[in-house]
Amino acid sequence: MKIITGQAGFQPEYDMRSICPLEEMLLFDIETTGLKKETTQVYLIGCAWYEDGNWVLRQYLTENAGDEYDILREFTAFADKFRVLVHFNGDGFDIPYLRYKCDYYGIESSFSSHESFDIYRKAKRARRLLGLSSMSQKSIEQFLGIERDDRYSGGLLIPVYYEYEKTGGEEAKNLLLLHNHDDLQGMLKIMPILSYTKLLEGAFLFVSAGEEENEAVFRYRTEQQLPVAFEQRLKEDLLLSGSGRDFYIRRKMKRGSAKLPLPNVSDYYYLPEEDRVIHKDVAQFLDRSRRVKANSKNCFIRKEGRFLPEIHSESVAAYYFGEDRKTVYADWEELYGMLEQKDGRAQEILTCMAKDILDLVSCL
Repeated sequence: MKIITGQAGFQPEYDMRSICPLEEMLLFDIETTGLKKETTQVYLIGCAWYEDGNWVLRQYLTENAGDEYDILREFTAFADKFRVLVHFNGDGFDIPYLRYKCDYYGIESSFSSHESFDIYRKAKRARRLLGLSSMSQKSIEQFLGIERDDRYSGGLLIPVYYEYEKTGGEEAKNLLLLHNHDDLQGMLKIMPILSYTKLLEGAFLFVSAGEEENEAVFRYRTEQQLPVAFEQRLKEDLLLSGSGRDFYIRRKMKRGSAKLPLPNVSDYYYLPEEDRVIHKDVAQFLDRSRRVKANSKNCFIRKEGRFLPEIHSESVAAYYFGEDRKTVYADWEELYGMLEQKDGRAQEILTCMAKDILDLVSCL
């Protein structure tokens, strides 16, 4: 078994303390001779931790299959010093694999008691927002413009490990270590992808609203810097974009005659000839032939204007168009007037609107 330790020489451009105190986290990644834990072996375990202002990398490398027990024992003993394990898809592969191997060898480990932070599971929520087809570590690195020296995949390195096991060659060893090193350093480098996840989780504040070419434009300030600008049209009338600390929602307004349902239908009469309702106190003075009791379908008032879809709040009137009552609209002039008057309810409405939209995006 070989143990190689050195500094990462890199500081992540993301506030890692939003996960936990730096001294309490351990990043790790494993390399195996296959996916089936019952018939393969782990031959390399790499980890990284924060110490004295720097990130330190350590790699445990087997020289033959007999070293598997040794690297598992050494790594698990070291990992027990930390509270949170940080990894990329470790919940799906690395942790179950190591847990199985420890059970097989009778090694006591605390993998079940550690807190787990899976970068992949967190980051994949932003796939639709960013328009990415894959959220693999290399795909995220490409999106963020991160270059790596290693050109191999884990699968391609399996025969390289067998060559190293047989010959002990330096070139093979260096290829194995480089891939694992770049995976570990890559984890630190891709952490800014979580800025988009934080956005989806509601880490933003409403800043302003305006209009451009019949579109309402809402600006928000994000908690974390967005490392790469993005623009994504989710619907014909809905565009999301972000750059730096700014996040924008652009919504096309619907022009036309909207309907505002009236409460207490029994208090109204409908006038078929005029296609409108009047209160029963006034209707009593009209000829009975001109009026019928109102019902839920015709008990509304009409309003011409511009309206924003999918605004749900008791603070503004809820309009609809035609017979479709699933999509609720707000009167843009009413809402914008509240903003100009610095009515705090308007900011709450638009913050809730953004969270609703982002919740939908993260589920796609």
